[in-house]
Amino acid sequence: MINGEKHSILYNNYTEALERLETDGKKLIGYFTNRVPVEIIHALGLHPIRIVSMGITKTGASEQYIQAFGCSWLRQIMDLALNGGFRTLDGIIFSAGTCDSLQNVSDLWRKVFPKQWIYNLTFPVLTSTKAARSYLQTEFENLINSLHSKFVDSQHELKLVESIKLYNQRRVYFQKLASLVSQREILYLDMAKLLYLGDILPIEEVLSLLEEYLQSLRDIDSSKIPKSPRLLVTGGMGVDNFDIWKIQGFNHIVADDLSFGTRNFNFVVPTGKFLEGLTQAYMERIPDPTALDMHKRMEYLKKLIKDNQIDGVILLNTKWCDPEAFEFVHLQNKLREIEIPSLIIETTPDLSNREQIHTRLAAFLELLS
Repeated sequence: MINGEKHSILYNNYTEALERLETDGKKLIGYFTNRVPVEIIHALGLHPIRIVSMGITKTGASEQYIQAFGCSWLRQIMDLALNGGFRTLDGIIFSAGTCDSLQNVSDLWRKVFPKQWIYNLTFPVLTSTKAARSYLQTEFENLINSLHSKFVDSQHELKLVESIKLYNQRRVYFQKLASLVSQREILYLDMAKLLYLGDILPIEEVLSLLEEYLQSLRDIDSSKIPKSPRLLVTGGMGVDNFDIWKIQGFNHIVADDLSFGTRNFNFVVPTGKFLEGLTQAYMERIPDPTALDMHKRMEYLKKLIKDNQIDGVILLNTKWCDPEAFEFVHLQNKLREIEIPSLIIETTPDLSNREQIHTRLAAFLELLS
């Protein structure tokens, strides 16, 4: 179960989680953002681990490296890195073509940690053209070649189809959990905990954990979960600390559009097209705020609002995240057009403004009631 001793330790200390995973013997490959195709890493016999800031105490060590426009999430992660937090990772994949802050950190990382294998995977900003798809497939091929030459025995076979099937199964399980959140059978917090573990544990262990959790739900009393108002939360590119969902009021969340939320699993990868299918699936995903297809994002949010009978939308802004801040002005205007109330909440990875979040959220819920 998710409340077991092992998983409690992983929740509370991300660094210790990495050290425990190191003992499994597999090469550990960290990655930034859910754009990175974890299937490729796994198919080469490596273990993908998402870079998160959760559980990190800010030390200020990053201030001499991160430029003024760097967001609070990246500052927190660089703090951890400078204090040895990622020493167990054998390599890190950055997702270029995202925001200025992340691209800047990629260059800094290479300079500060010259012995660590660093790779930049570049996504096209426009995702609707044939040329963009061809470009991305070449990028995926280059990633395979680079990982293989650095970490993999020459005799190892790329087991991509098998890996795609495993990660598709993970997505199916999480889609089921998202449905249960919408039906008010479980709290969003419970799914958030599992999503966090799903990004760092080996996929085989994740599937076993999800199966066990889903089987246990018949014993859970959902009568105390509030039925209304119904909230949707979007934004939050750097919100990876699930403790935020413990703040009273967030138990009204029934749906999300977050980088560390449903953007992780609201698609499936075709298994019969090999690398072409993987490229297609990653290209057709709902874009992050850093992409240009605002129309596609807004249409997706409208569908979420309709399908989940949403009463209000929380626009969750990671402090100093410019892409989110720029996008929210447009989103709020569009939400007014369809008469859906919205609230912008700014936060940091360490939740230093927890009380302020609680106060503003309570006022918003009172408005919706």
